[in-house]
Amino acid sequence: MIDKVRTAEMSWREVEEAIARGAAALVPMGSTEEHGPHAPTGDYLLTDAITEQVARQTGDVMIPTIPFSYSEYFRHYPGTVTLRAETLRLLVRDAVDGLLDQGFHHVILFNGHKGNEPILGPLIRELRRERGVLVPIVAPLGFGMTTPLIRELYGSTPTGHGGEPIGSIWAHLRPGLVDLGRAEDFGSGPFLGLPTSGLNEVVFEGHPVGMAINMGDVTPPSGSLSDPRLASADKGERIVANAVAGLAAFVRWFKQVDPRVEP
Repeated sequence: MIDKVRTAEMSWREVEEAIARGAAALVPMGSTEEHGPHAPTGDYLLTDAITEQVARQTGDVMIPTIPFSYSEYFRHYPGTVTLRAETLRLLVRDAVDGLLDQGFHHVILFNGHKGNEPILGPLIRELRRERGVLVPIVAPLGFGMTTPLIRELYGSTPTGHGGEPIGSIWAHLRPGLVDLGRAEDFGSGPFLGLPTSGLNEVVFEGHPVGMAINMGDVTPPSGSLSDPRLASADKGERIVANAVAGLAAFVRWFKQVDPRVEP
């Protein structure tokens, strides 16, 4: 492991030295959004902590975590900060362009918010087309919540926003920020009388139909889809360890790949 992995804590000469030794640049992205009345809004702190653990294991560096995301469906909850899709795209594009221009060969986006996926997918294609470089997107929660671990930890217990697994990750990484005594009702209901599939679809006679649904349309006032009281630090430790191991393995693999491709 190396001493410094955060570029914000390094001089530009130290970053230059990291580039010279072939370090990858990890770009952590999270969100600032509601997670129920019992949990903090800054879930970017979780992506930040996991990315740091990965960087220390692989000998790479991370830029400051982008704390805002596309969280339109949570915007009416106080404390949520949501960016327009184009704002987020331009922000990430500028950050990646700067890293590539400085000489980093391997840049990896650590995306901690699923709502960013429809924005980041076209962006990495744009980077391939215009810069001739592959920039992968990894999801820390996806690497942590593998199917075998989900079965082991939760069985058939439902998980969802405002509850698990984020609650357990908080309990492990930052337990002092969660107050389960403030937890309220949870659950999910129909929208316009129709069942939903996430916050972007209703199901009409078996067919998915795109619909702009806000969290408050389908949950109690708490904004929680699942039971936050299922959280435990032990579960969180397992999920984080699983995520770090898988992400570190990917980063090591990707660094052996030449990311330069035909534009």
